[in-house]
Amino acid sequence: MITPKTVTLTALAALASAAAFAPAALAQSVIETRDVNRDAVPAGTPAAFVVAFPDAERNEAVREVGEDAYSFVPLAFIPLSDTRVALVSTGANDCTGQACTGLNAVHYLSHDAGEPRYPYRLQGEWLDVGAVGVMGNPAMQWGWTRAITEHPVLFTEAGGVWQGRACGYAVLTELTPSGPKDIARIPTSFSDASVEGGDPGVEGVITSAEKGRSFTVSYTGSASFDEVYKRGADGAYRLDGTSRVSAC
Repeated sequence: MITPKTVTLTALAALASAAAFAPAALAQSVIETRDVNRDAVPAGTPAAFVVAFPDAERNEAVREVGEDAYSFVPLAFIPLSDTRVALVSTGANDCTGQACTGLNAVHYLSHDAGEPRYPYRLQGEWLDVGAVGVMGNPAMQWGWTRAITEHPVLFTEAGGVWQGRACGYAVLTELTPSGPKDIARIPTSFSDASVEGGDPGVEGVITSAEKGRSFTVSYTGSASFDEVYKRGADGAYRLDGTSRVSAC
């Protein structure tokens, strides 16, 4: 199996610098997030995974997308209705360059009424969803919520280090009846270890939401502030103006 790459010493130094100045506890997020563990096989997903990836062997499937090959493994079920579920999978590749990314996939599957169970019927496939990392890695963290829109929203988070500056970001993907739709991209962390005495950084989480209208990201660290994202006519959530979080 293709596994996430070892974090470079530069990345560790930058992240350690951020941790040294981080507050004892972040603000409480409305989304329960967890690390992406590509070695774990969530209960119930193998039967769905082989419908999504017919060539899968032992809960892993290699799929060529464009010019690259990705190793996909199941990550989670997200219920869409009493007869429909979204299977989320992550795909990694062997590329070790900063410009190389992994993929996150979503498959919509129908099933008999009740808890997701075999037999499954494939209804749709999307192989490039949400936030992805560098060096061939997919998302690093994930979660989902019903607090932001009328449909479930998938949260994926990733990031990287560029010349000592560490940045993280998240993408919110609404799982609409017609398919996944990315509706927001938010910065989640920043720190600067490129120079002595660089910015120790901030970290942010979504702390509140008014369903269908707006959500608030609260940042703590070297500064504390809130940023509010509002929904536009196209369904996407945007910040008025420019984020106070530095970019890499």
